Amino acid sequence: MPVTTPDSTQEASDAEKLHPKPLVSVVMITYNHADYLAQAIEGVVSQQCDFPFELVIGEDASKDETRAVAFEYQRRFPHIVRVLYSAHNVGMNANGKRTFDAARGEFVAFCEGDDYWCSPDKLARQVELIERGPDVGIVHTDWVRSTCGEQGWVVNWANSVHRRVPAALLEGRLFSTFHYPKILRTCTVLLRRSTVDACASSGLARREYKFSDVVLAAFVSSRWKVAYVPETMAVYRESPGSVLRSGKQARLAFLRSSLEFDTDARDFFRDREDYPSSYRWEVAVGLLLWAMSARDRGTALFALRDIREHFGLWSFIKEGWQTVWMRRRALGSRHFDKRPAATDVSGG
Repeated sequence: MPVTTPDSTQEASDAEKLHPKPLVSVVMITYNHADYLAQAIEGVVSQQCDFPFELVIGEDASKDETRAVAFEYQRRFPHIVRVLYSAHNVGMNANGKRTFDAARGEFVAFCEGDDYWCSPDKLARQVELIERGPDVGIVHTDWVRSTCGEQGWVVNWANSVHRRVPAALLEGRLFSTFHYPKILRTCTVLLRRSTVDACASSGLARREYKFSDVVLAAFVSSRWKVAYVPETMAVYRESPGSVLRSGKQARLAFLRSSLEFDTDARDFFRDREDYPSSYRWEVAVGLLLWAMSARDRGTALFALRDIREHFGLWSFIKEGWQTVWMRRRALGSRHFDKRPAATDVSGG
């Protein structure tokens, strides 16, 4: 039966059938994902584990049939699925917070409504690694991209994202390279709920940035080791309406937010000599290039001033080389495997 919370959020769940103490909570926020949500949910409910887990879906007043899809799966899997919803849209950050706050597991994993998991033993193998290593703070996996072409969604099964990434960037002490964009992808990670709580209360997230993955990656990697499952277990859908694919101005806003985070992170980690200056180099140069592409003179001048403020000639060259070094093994042509498979059909 629906339960209403003080902030008008309602929950559709069956308390009598849910496990009282799930070990893992899978947090899934969704908005206008009617074409994809079923595939995302199927990837979670098909997990093969010897421990109880739950799926908490945060549905943010979608304009399509997303909520109906979520309700249908809650009825089909009442022992696993819970759905949080409200009459009005609350926004991505608020929806993410209320969905995470409702999670009851010791460990949490994430899968947004347009991504999906493609391995039924993802949770089992990640829990095994994090429980076995007390110094491990987070476990992630390899992943593939799904792009929308003329014939629908195509998954890059043949070439996983990590296929050329050195082990030094995938596991162990990764704080100095936490910003490498191919690792710790949200749909691939599992960590302790207490770690996410500690990050939220640490002061590192001083404002609402246009992302959360980098914040969490910086915090976790600064304190714990990263463990890795070297198999493709998640599919990241490059949706046209995402933050980074909503036009040049959206990209500029994202990069400006990244500079704000770097300023806050430099202060937060001021006692750490291994905080990567190459992060700001990559963001500032990216902001300059995108501003030039958008013919945004004001933003281009802002980026140039930021570069002059934070880098001398030698440090600019040094940090640029660090960025190239991180990416060197990820270069190369992409080969898209267009062979149909059951998990390829998303209806999008």
